[in-house]
Amino acid sequence: MVMSSRKTFTSFACSVIGAKHIKNGKPCQDFSLCEKHAKYNLIAVADGHGSDQYFRSDAGSRFAVEALRKCLLNPSVLQALLKSTQEKEREQIILQLKKSIVSEWNNLIAEHVKINPFTDDELNAIPAKYADDYRAGKHTESAYGSTLIAAIWTGVFFLALQIGDGTCVLLNTEAEFSQPVPADEKCFLNVTTSLCDKNVLEGFRHCFSNNFPVAVIIATDGIDDCFAVDQKLYDFYKVVLSSFGEKDEEAAKSELMDYLPRLSEKGSGDDVSIAMIINNEILRSLKIETGNI
Repeated sequence: MVMSSRKTFTSFACSVIGAKHIKNGKPCQDFSLCEKHAKYNLIAVADGHGSDQYFRSDAGSRFAVEALRKCLLNPSVLQALLKSTQEKEREQIILQLKKSIVSEWNNLIAEHVKINPFTDDELNAIPAKYADDYRAGKHTESAYGSTLIAAIWTGVFFLALQIGDGTCVLLNTEAEFSQPVPADEKCFLNVTTSLCDKNVLEGFRHCFSNNFPVAVIIATDGIDDCFAVDQKLYDFYKVVLSSFGEKDEEAAKSELMDYLPRLSEKGSGDDVSIAMIINNEILRSLKIETGNI
């Protein structure tokens, strides 16, 4: 868990192991990041896949966030995004950023496999068709499969990036929620696009804006799957944001951290990750009506 704040902004991120993983003795396969700088706030969440062939996805989700951070916070990338005024130019910068993230993720995996080769115990525990590929050195990145969502909020622009399921939700000054990143029709039920896909760039979506929200919340599907419809998810976020708007920051943080394991237990059973950036001054001026969740 990481927490940072200043007078205007609160940034927060945490990952909690799911009830099913505790029961089955599996590690938490989610990873999250919150980083605050004088010129930006950055948040990210990643969800390692749960099927047997993705047996190193807990490392894969961590590598996803590490790759995102390294590539996005590259000074040349940030400067290019800050200076870009033409949409076509900006889209090329973001496309190259996505390529860099995928390349760095694969580099981190290759180094990890070199130092930590797949063991017989790992390979004997998965279906033979995957084990044979891994033994032959094919598609080894699939063992680390993960989704990724990130958002960076600077003084000039807001950018969100996403591959796979989970949600990025914005709150505007009318106390309305929206999901700005284009939907991916390939993400349905337990199927998701992934950093380990061969055609990964086709599923890597984004949104860019010079208009700022009141708050941005990103979450893995362990959160989403606890709620039947988007409105129920938004009702949950209303309660969370109201807590941060009305209470001491540490108290709001503790309240949410205490609630997330119970949310997983009564809901999806999955690992849950949530991260947010909040403009405190504007949030406190809004009237957010909350109900039961």
